[in-house]
Amino acid sequence: MTDFSFVVDEAYARRHNEFFRDARRLQIAAGVLAALLVTGAVVVVAVMGVRYKAITLAAILLTFALLCLVVIPVLPRTMGNPQRYYDMYALAPAVVAEVNARDMVLLALVDADADPAARSAATVRKPALVARTVTSVPGIPREVGARVPSMAVTGVRTARNQQVFDEISPMPVAWGTGDETVWRAAEQAIPAAQWARLEKNVDRLAEVRQTKRDLLPLT
Repeated sequence: MTDFSFVVDEAYARRHNEFFRDARRLQIAAGVLAALLVTGAVVVVAVMGVRYKAITLAAILLTFALLCLVVIPVLPRTMGNPQRYYDMYALAPAVVAEVNARDMVLLALVDADADPAARSAATVRKPALVARTVTSVPGIPREVGARVPSMAVTGVRTARNQQVFDEISPMPVAWGTGDETVWRAAEQAIPAAQWARLEKNVDRLAEVRQTKRDLLPLT
């Protein structure tokens, strides 16, 4: 994979980066659920009266409400700021592989090797195809084959095999800045051989989607 650094426009990234938008949705959902649980606790006591069963059930509901409220401030700190997010991961080629009415699917060629040295390796040690559904990517045409240079956001590793990542998701550079010169620089920083290999495998999206975590190792 390829190391690539650029200055992230934080306000822009928080508006366009769907990783952060998804986090905001989780925060909102947690707040709504907490309110419903508190309401449920009040209703239980009002209907059943101040009895042991009612108090116990209300306490359980309030405990879950508290856990939901804890998620709201903790989640942003867990994710960090957008600049840190982009700095953590290596650059990888991605293309639009499918266009739907309300979204599109990105297909990326990534290195599933979990060895930290793989990040800056000249070659892809354990190549894999990964897919992610996105709503939009600024500046990218909604057409199959459009190039979307992205950071390979690594995720899950199983206890049985710590040597490879079982989940990786492309995070477009265009979600981090509106500067088109950065987009072009990112595209050019990715070796032509990697773009060629990815574009050769665009028709394998269905195979990728059939895997547990949208990651298909290549041989």
